Amino acid sequence: MKGYLQSLPGVGPLFQRDMQSAEVAAFWRYMQERFRTKVASKSDSLEMRLAAEALQRMGILDKQRFLERFTTTVGRTIYVPFEVGVPQGGWDLWGQVVVCVHEHQHVVQHDEEGPSYELNYLTSPASRAQYEAEAYTCNLELHYWRYGTTPSPRALAEKLRGYGCRLEDIEVATHTLALTSASVRRSAVVREATHAALEWLNSHVPHLRAKQD
Repeated sequence: MKGYLQSLPGVGPLFQRDMQSAEVAAFWRYMQERFRTKVASKSDSLEMRLAAEALQRMGILDKQRFLERFTTTVGRTIYVPFEVGVPQGGWDLWGQVVVCVHEHQHVVQHDEEGPSYELNYLTSPASRAQYEAEAYTCNLELHYWRYGTTPSPRALAEKLRGYGCRLEDIEVATHTLALTSASVRRSAVVREATHAALEWLNSHVPHLRAKQD
């Protein structure tokens, strides 16, 4: 809803305390340069349409939901279902910042593990839950920076149902995120992508940071 409201002529400027379109575009450029990534349109990608069919056959994810609701990173290419810096329903401007950092953490994982990363992600629900829990740590860290609170670890972990993860994998992810939340509330920054993001955010939009003790 917020993304939709931001996209309406004459309404978007009311959100002056949020990220602005030019700032979001600049942030994505910064992260792309920092991690040597590129952005592509998901709807225009034959590779993504084929992946959607495969994921549905494997019982991991509905193909239409995959194409419209999920940002996907393969190697150093981030496939987005929105235009960066342009708010739309389901993708408000701050949400575009958060998903940028989340996906760049997947790039970090790929760099750390090499070719086995994508195979493990696709074939092992436990590995997929672990990777996503690590990336959702970025969501926790950014939420704390922006609002001074941390979202529910359970609510974040429940998103993994949409990734074809098992109940036991979701329980492990919930526990992992709960432990991480405690560290984040003590102002720890755990993930590499968040470290990079906060350098830019603290420098360019410090007014958005929540007051923290």
